[in-house]
Amino acid sequence: MLRNHASSFEQNDSMSALSAVALSERGRIGIIGAGVVGLCCAIHLQRQGFRVEVVDPRDPGEGASLGNVGIIAISEVFPVARAATLRRVPRMLFDPTGPLVVKYRYAPFIAPWLIRFVAASRPAEVRRITRALASLLAPAMEAWRDMVRACGVEHRLVSQGWLRLFTTRRNLAIAVRDAELQRELGVRADVLGTAEICDLEPALAPIFAGGIFFPGAGNLTSPLGMMRVLAAHVVQNGGIIEKREASHIEIADSQVAVVDVSGTRTTYDRVIIAAGAWSRRLIRTLGLDVPLDTERGYHIMLPTPSQPLRRPVTVPDPGYTLVQMEDGMRLTTGAEFAGLSAPPDFRRIWRMIKHAQTGLPGLSPHPIGEWLGFRPSMPKSMPVIGPVPRYPQVILAFGHGHLGLTLAPVTGQLVAATLAGRVPQIDLTPFLPMHSVR
Repeated sequence: MLRNHASSFEQNDSMSALSAVALSERGRIGIIGAGVVGLCCAIHLQRQGFRVEVVDPRDPGEGASLGNVGIIAISEVFPVARAATLRRVPRMLFDPTGPLVVKYRYAPFIAPWLIRFVAASRPAEVRRITRALASLLAPAMEAWRDMVRACGVEHRLVSQGWLRLFTTRRNLAIAVRDAELQRELGVRADVLGTAEICDLEPALAPIFAGGIFFPGAGNLTSPLGMMRVLAAHVVQNGGIIEKREASHIEIADSQVAVVDVSGTRTTYDRVIIAAGAWSRRLIRTLGLDVPLDTERGYHIMLPTPSQPLRRPVTVPDPGYTLVQMEDGMRLTTGAEFAGLSAPPDFRRIWRMIKHAQTGLPGLSPHPIGEWLGFRPSMPKSMPVIGPVPRYPQVILAFGHGHLGLTLAPVTGQLVAATLAGRVPQIDLTPFLPMHSVR
């Protein structure tokens, strides 16, 4: 009974927080961040009749949105912090070609985040997070279909599914157990043998013990191209996108002001912080903090093989993903914790080419481009969505980690519904800043 009472109180607090952010009249909304989350928030707010202004020091989509793998990963219901992941960490850290890097100079800074990450791996917490993530992910593919239809670029969204492949029976068995849980949460997950994998992707070498196929997943053929389309849609519908860097936020009565690095002060009825990995700096200007850190991701672009892949392919061990884009084959790998200012280190992803060639023999070893980006990651793998405690004029929409592209349209829907005074279709309670901001 105590647990039920606590849940009831939490829901009441959540509804009070959401009610405080709603606007009785359609006002002027400032959005800090022109990545996929900020742009999707802008589009959904425009649908509700709000006037939007988006500010970012970079051109639209040129942060993490530019270089991601483009997968609408509706299957990723599990948090990264799980017991199985923690057991693999020591081996990954000491593997010079492995997918995980923690730069020793950054270790003292990332330590508090890692402590929370370990705490989030407790079985009861994993179950709670999994249920919450599943609720956000369930409508993600349809939300993207709605978005590309609205922008008239249906061809940019491919619905051929996603393959996760395993070279050992042991790793396959673990994935099969996960697939059972994913199916319980409404995710279609088909177990495939070697022959079935080759039928789906004839270009792959027959070296895999098996795999899991997620037919409901999709992918964008050009993430940056899609971001530019979203930005154009915002402007065509009366929105403003300005290349400005927000320095800090000021609260005055019922309004909120964004002050940029030049000292210019712009007042809005509400401000949405969707600045990805740079969001924490802005939160701190309000005298608050949030356990957000930077997970650096790399990709390299390779020429399109003579026999390209039809859908994204991920090989968790050693840890790479291949996906055919409009401008070539994209190879991504792992995560690096080194902060926002450390120089890029492309050595690991260059070494990953040989692993990828083992699975896709026709892959060229000669990159035509390379990229480093910054994922905004929370220890519990759950984004922060909703109004700031004590400052309902400020709404947070960041911390999506690897799921920023996947969840952007859903996040936009939730933010717009909240500001319009409607009850969101998904329970926002687990994602509200009241559980993260301190």
